[in-house]
Order: sequence, then structure tokens, then C-alpha cells
Amino acid sequence: MNLRRHTACSTFALASALALAPTLIGCWSSRYEVIEGGNGGHAPAASSTPGADPNTVVKPECIDPSGFGGKGCFKCAPTNSAELLSACTTSHYETFENARRIAGFDPKNPRPHVPSQGPTPPPYEGSGSTTDPLPPAPPCPIDTKPNPVMMLGASGFPLETIAKAMGTEATIFYQEKGSCDGVASMVTNDPKLSGDIVYFDADGTKNRCSLAQPHPADITTSGLFAQSCANQSGLSGSVILPPDVQDYLGPVNPVMFAVPATSSERAISAEAAYRVYGFGDASGVAPWSDEELVFRRRGTSGTQQTVALSLGLPLDGLRGRDSNGASNMLKALRESPDPRRTLGISSSEIVDVNRDVMKSLAYQHFGQPVAFYPDSDPASLDRKNVRDGHYFMWIPLHVLARMRAGDPVSASNPALDPSGSKRAARDAAVKRLVLVMVNRQQAPVKSVDILGALKRIGDVPQCAMHVSRVKEGAALEPYTPPVACDCAFEAALPGTTRKECTPCESSAQCSSDRPTCSFGYCE
Repeated sequence: MNLRRHTACSTFALASALALAPTLIGCWSSRYEVIEGGNGGHAPAASSTPGADPNTVVKPECIDPSGFGGKGCFKCAPTNSAELLSACTTSHYETFENARRIAGFDPKNPRPHVPSQGPTPPPYEGSGSTTDPLPPAPPCPIDTKPNPVMMLGASGFPLETIAKAMGTEATIFYQEKGSCDGVASMVTNDPKLSGDIVYFDADGTKNRCSLAQPHPADITTSGLFAQSCANQSGLSGSVILPPDVQDYLGPVNPVMFAVPATSSERAISAEAAYRVYGFGDASGVAPWSDEELVFRRRGTSGTQQTVALSLGLPLDGLRGRDSNGASNMLKALRESPDPRRTLGISSSEIVDVNRDVMKSLAYQHFGQPVAFYPDSDPASLDRKNVRDGHYFMWIPLHVLARMRAGDPVSASNPALDPSGSKRAARDAAVKRLVLVMVNRQQAPVKSVDILGALKRIGDVPQCAMHVSRVKEGAALEPYTPPVACDCAFEAALPGTTRKECTPCESSAQCSSDRPTCSFGYCE
């Protein structure tokens, strides 16, 4: 995958009756566009305004100086990252005043040099489990389940719901691994699924089972673009997917700065987070100035890579304590002895299903006038600010599929299946499952609400997105999905149906202004 980076520092001018006040917005911009069919890949697209600085707002007539409490907002249609981040909106916002909250803050140097500070605190271990150990798992019923599909990689997909929506067309066998493990599995065929894993019945029931020997993956999931895993998980410095592997963009997964639910903190800025995760105890950012109470992930984590690249910190150089996994971040925040001073980084499928324990802070990116939650308000789950570009911190999940994987131990073994019929059925199941996971095709069991399941764990399908980016931490640009599902996503529980959203069974029922029936609504 080739990525082209366009570099340009920029300003956002807030017009008043007498003068323009510049504010730093960012320093580079790129974008991707989804290419239907073919290898499911991505290619850089041209700037929306050829020849113009893609991060500069230079239209005084488009500035509403009264917006965001007098900080100013952009009232015209946004065309680049600066305008998206500062666009006028009815969404709830918070303020984070860097000069007041960061000791010695210099607005001319928002990201000061980070010196070497020695080792970070030891990983978080938690209080340990008091539950009895699980009994040995039974053997995996690979050869007795319909159309088995082997999957490993990052969490983030509602697999129980997806399995239910697939019915008997695919049986998912899954093992959770890191994002770069998912990429490596497709590039080097290692890691494989091994030991205790889980599988899902056609009714969505999750079961444990044990593999007698390792199995190659048919599908892997990752929160990172493949090249972002260079020199990680056994990969080289140049990551090239094999020709039989396809990379599909899946739902967008918001990444959050999270605090215990009892914390009174409501927002954090990029400048403050840079110091907390770059300087540790010397951050000068109250109340997050104790590394023992600041939690991070590892360099192979999609969540950590997103934070590091967004802030301009080394991927494996964040200060704080390693939480020892995505699920353990919840435990770290819940068991903190001082919730007021505790901070972590997490993704939506951990935060949004545990809002009684942890909560997302509103995030204010470099130069952004105010801070935004992923949703239009902290009590909602509409992901409005992720979808329209006000919330900067998110990653697209990836589904990597090997459509013709050799597998010497499954029912696709030619010695066991001379006609190749089982292998062909498996390949068809893999392809259908991938298209359902990335919301390009409706599931076999249409009554299952996959969009609602995505929504409840905080994910946004690509068909409901209106901004894009070329890689983790890259600048945002406007995006129009080839297949839209705004109405269906917003109507999915918990949600509401806008008056302009008309239910439909075919496009013949739709009007000229919304001519396409997509996911049950005219778009």
C-alpha cells in the first residue's frame, strides 16, 4: 500500500470586525478513498481544492466570530481538516484552557522536545481474580459445524451479533490477538489460532473450545493499516500483503481518553495529553501528574498507535503504566485508588458498554477551538462528532481475508474433499462474512440488527461516515460513502428517526432527493 503525505503547516483565521486572529491547526493532510471490488485496497485521492493548502482556512466571510463562546467557528461547508475541526455545530462542547491547565505552557511550542526519562512504571497487574479457574475446554467441533471460518486479531466487532446474522452460512472460530498480530498472520502465516479459542453458534451463543493443533487464519482483524505494523510482531520494515489477501475497511472505532466515572474531569487537549504521555510525572498537567495512575497500551496496540501518531509521540514510548490489554484497562480504572488523578486510553467497545464505570473525555485537537465528545452530547450514542469531523481520535477497523488459504487440517484438505466442494463453500463463507462485517452487504438473516450492535459498542459503519483519513492520526477530509446508511444507523437502537428518513423496501419507493433504498431507508 502506497501512502502519499502532503505536508503544510497552517492557520485558522477567526474574523472579527477589526482583525483576524490566527490559531495553529495542524501540519499535514492525507486521505484515502475506498475502491470497490478488485483487491479491496485504498488509494490516495486528490485534495478537494487542487493547489490550495489542505489545512488552511482563509475565508473571513465563512467565520462566525460568536461561535464556540466567542472563539469563532467555520460556517461554510468544510473542505479540509481545519474547517472540519472548527465547523459550527449544535453539538455540546467543552473548553480546555491550555494556559491555565498546563504549567509553563508556551503556545509557540505546543509540543516541546521530550527527553529520555528512564523506564516507565511496571505493568498493571490488578488485584487478581477470585473466581475458580475455568474447566478444560472441549475439542473444537470444526468438522461438524457448517462452513467453519478461522479468525484472529483485534477486538472491536460485535461477533455474537454477526454470527447470529450469518446463520448457518458461516461458523466463526475466533482468537483475540493484537492488531499487528492480525496483519502478521496474513503476511507470514504466524501467529495461527492455537490452544483455547471461542466459536459462535448460529444463534450467537459463544462457546469455548480447544484446538488440537494450530490452524491458519482465513480472516484477521486489525485496528491498524498494514504498514503501521512495520518492525512489529515479527514483520519487516516494509509490510506488503500477499496477492491472495484482501484488506477491507470496516467500521470506525473511536479512541478515547478515559477516566473513572466518578472523576469530575470533562475534557483534555492534545497539548495536555502530549505532556501527560510524553513527560509522565513531569507533565505539569493537573490532576494527571502521577505515572502510577496514568495507563497506556503497548506499541502494537491500534489504540496506542492512534494516540501516539495523533499527538506526535513515539509509538512505543508513551509514559505511564501498561494496562496489560484492552479489557484490563477497565479494571485499571475501576480499581484506581485515586479516581480523580487517573487517566487511561481505550476504545469504544470498552468504554461505551461500561459507562457506569468509566467515561470518555471530550478531546480538543491541536489548535481546535474547543473539545468534543464522540457523540453530540456525553449522554448520547449517535457518534455525530466522529462522523462529521469534530472528534479527531478514531481508527478504521480492518478486515484482512485470505480467500484461498491452504489449510492441511480442516475439511478443505483435498485428501478429505477431492471434489473441492467444501473448500469452495468455505471460500464463499469467508467472502460473505467479510462483506457483512464491513457493511457492504446485508447479512443472510436480515432480521438481525448489526448496525444497532455496532452502535451499542460505539462503532460507526463506513456507510455512515462523512470524513476519512489515510492512516492512524492523519488529518481528516470530507468523504462521501459509496453506499449510505445514515438513516439506518441513526434509527438503530438506541436512536431516533429523523423526519426526512423514509423507510423503504426498494428504491422505487424513494423520492428524487433521496433516490436509493439502502439498509431499509431512502438515502
